[in-house]
Amino acid sequence: MKAPELSTSPEKIDKIINRINSGDIRIPAFQRAYVWKQNQIIDLLDSVIKNYPIGSVLLWSTKEVLRHTRNIAGYKIPENDIDYPVNYILDGQQRISSIYATFSDKTIQESESARYNPNLDIFEIYYNFSTKKFQPKSEINLFSNDVVYLRNFLNTSKVFELLKTLDSKYHQEAQELHSKLINYELPVVTIKNREKSEVGIIFERINNTGTKLTTLDLMTAWTWTEDFHLMEAINDLQEELDEKNFGDISQNILLQAISGVIQNNTTTKAVVDLSGEQVRDNWTNFCESLKKSIDFISSELNCAHLDFLPYQQQLIAFCKFYSIAGMPTANQLSELKKWFWKTSFSNRYSTGMTTEKMNTDIERIIEIRNNNFENSSKITYTVSKNELIETKFSKANSLTRAFLLLMAQKRPLDLIKNSKIDIVNSLSKYNRKQFHHIFPNAFLKNQGVPIYKIFSITNFCFLPADSNKKISMKSPSEYFFNLIPSEHFVTILESNIIPIKRDLYENNNFNDFLDKRAEHIIDEIDKLIS
Repeated sequence: MKAPELSTSPEKIDKIINRINSGDIRIPAFQRAYVWKQNQIIDLLDSVIKNYPIGSVLLWSTKEVLRHTRNIAGYKIPENDIDYPVNYILDGQQRISSIYATFSDKTIQESESARYNPNLDIFEIYYNFSTKKFQPKSEINLFSNDVVYLRNFLNTSKVFELLKTLDSKYHQEAQELHSKLINYELPVVTIKNREKSEVGIIFERINNTGTKLTTLDLMTAWTWTEDFHLMEAINDLQEELDEKNFGDISQNILLQAISGVIQNNTTTKAVVDLSGEQVRDNWTNFCESLKKSIDFISSELNCAHLDFLPYQQQLIAFCKFYSIAGMPTANQLSELKKWFWKTSFSNRYSTGMTTEKMNTDIERIIEIRNNNFENSSKITYTVSKNELIETKFSKANSLTRAFLLLMAQKRPLDLIKNSKIDIVNSLSKYNRKQFHHIFPNAFLKNQGVPIYKIFSITNFCFLPADSNKKISMKSPSEYFFNLIPSEHFVTILESNIIPIKRDLYENNNFNDFLDKRAEHIIDEIDKLIS
């Protein structure tokens, strides 16, 4: 392997167009389709003639055989000899495609990649010398003598033909416009002699204002085979998971899960090192493992929607668990649940070194499936009473999501009706009306209690909207003893992990209530992991 090279050189627009026409520059499959609008193209052209910087272009020069779209902005590009290096656009596709499609005379579209092809009308652009502006074809008079068509305008041998229809008083301006366009230089950075895994890391670190490519985009190229296309497979999987309310799983998490199933490693390098055959041959097992994981999370943990899963990273370990051959035993499933609750009530995935922790999770899962539970105790929960009290109730907070699932395990009863709350409905779609301030919001505000305490997760429970309305802003001393059925008082409160000490409510003692409820929550966590 030759030493890696990184070269930077300015290149004129006409040279880049010629390189594309020769098949030297291509778009790899991991690039998304062309997405720019016509106004963005016009803004780009305006920046060029004003000599504004439009950003650099990053190319990867390689003989690596990749599936590519064989076109720039839908235009057909010739094939090169297999031994000829190809320069794949890693960053700057939209800009390069816009320039090429506006000025090139190669207008034959590539039918095989039709889904990538934009509407070619957006590249039909003229320069209006009267208004001194670039304008779309739809806005100009084609028989006017004050406009020039940009296609072929950079071709010196053809520009004179274009000028024949232009009023002679604009010829000097036309020459200046031609000079500005043809002499504009783009900074082109080319990397050579890099492994695929290195290119993946480079991608992750590209800092630009456009749409960044993801590891999935890379993997689409890395793993492509004639009978398997990763992007399409993942899109199909996510559509299927939508029916289970888990269709929005991060694509990066899915890739890490695939890598975890195949090679017990979730690092970016491990992911992009996977071969197409490996992914294709393990895809069915991976999909089945993920579906079994979601079924378990939904049925056994009452998590009916991805929005309520404490951490998406937990899916990676679940997926590994179900990917291992053989029916899980009751003890193995019990250990899996304990692992889930420990990781749910911890900051395990929010304090850095996440992939290392996920790899450790995979090691623990493999041990569990081998009936070795000795190391399970090494993973512990970290939440404290104070953290519970100080955490604001918010679906965006992992501790809130873990807390809601914990309450769901108790099959809570409606405080007013003494009927089972429909947890599946409550946890299938976030609705604030399904959650109730035990010490009502309005009551606490009147007492001068600070907002952060009012919205502490320890002050919430499940409660349907109709019962919530009956309580409204009543004080605990009023509704606990007038609305909660007295004969079921203890049962109802315990099902909601609410302290049963009556004096807390008789005296409206909010601070003591928060402290006692936090203790009860910690006790419930301990029961689940013991």
